[in-house]
Amino acid sequence: MMSEYFVYGPVPSRRLGRSLGLDLVPYKVCSYDCIYCQLGRTKEKTIERKPYIPVGKILDQLYKKLEEGVCADYVTVAGSGEPTLNSDIGSLIHDIKKHTEIPVALLTNGSLLGDSQVRESIMESDVVLPSLDAYDQEGFETINRPHRDISFEAMVQGLIDFRREYPGEIWLEVFMLDGINSTETDARQFKHWIERVNPQKVHLNTAVRPSAETYARRVSPEQMARFCKIVGEKAEVIAPFRDSEKHERRLAIEADLLNLLARRPCTLDDISSGLSVHKNEILKYIEPLLKKHKIDVVKKDSLVYYSFSNV
Repeated sequence: MMSEYFVYGPVPSRRLGRSLGLDLVPYKVCSYDCIYCQLGRTKEKTIERKPYIPVGKILDQLYKKLEEGVCADYVTVAGSGEPTLNSDIGSLIHDIKKHTEIPVALLTNGSLLGDSQVRESIMESDVVLPSLDAYDQEGFETINRPHRDISFEAMVQGLIDFRREYPGEIWLEVFMLDGINSTETDARQFKHWIERVNPQKVHLNTAVRPSAETYARRVSPEQMARFCKIVGEKAEVIAPFRDSEKHERRLAIEADLLNLLARRPCTLDDISSGLSVHKNEILKYIEPLLKKHKIDVVKKDSLVYYSFSNV
């Protein structure tokens, strides 16, 4: 059954501050099946564009949030899969821009930017944050596991074409994985493509939460610093979100989450359903609890379970 919660947050984002997220496709409907995805493996790998979730439903929930006086740095078009698969994304962004002065950010894997209609539909975004996790076909297949009809060459050319046409900011993300794409040699290969895409910023990220595959491992800060230096002055390592304000919602959800896990181990789906909170928002609370060793993570078969820590 599809969740009826299409708007989530604001959640603390390491790249966007307070991010009010919008879900445009059902859970894990995506053109990729990335080995590092924090939401797990892709349930439906597709490049078919259609109105997966009616934008009217999304906008109704968004406008209600805005009327409640929600404070956000960005309205972020993202969610639980690839948002550009929703064929009505253009009208959604257009309506948001008419309704609020909060800037619109689009989080995308960039896989469909080879399609001129897709590029045209997202032109009103204030900032677009696409991904580039590989520099050749082999790495692309290893890390992103794309739909069979998407090649590395077509994907990266789409990024280049979009940069030429788009008047806004492009913040390119490179997701680094230990032993896969994070050496100094890899950095020099990435630099070639990054210079061709020519984004305003390059964000270097790594696995900080449990990934779809156990071999998708985080890169050390030292490795990331060396990689960053080679890529050049546009590159920055994404730092943890810092916020001095006390958020009662955060404390309440963390308390509810710990109480739930004290009773039994749960998957992300279990927690989301049990607390009536969107999966993407739950992940923002799981990360600090894991770092504080208040909860543990166990992978069984293809499922990730979280449990209360007895340490």
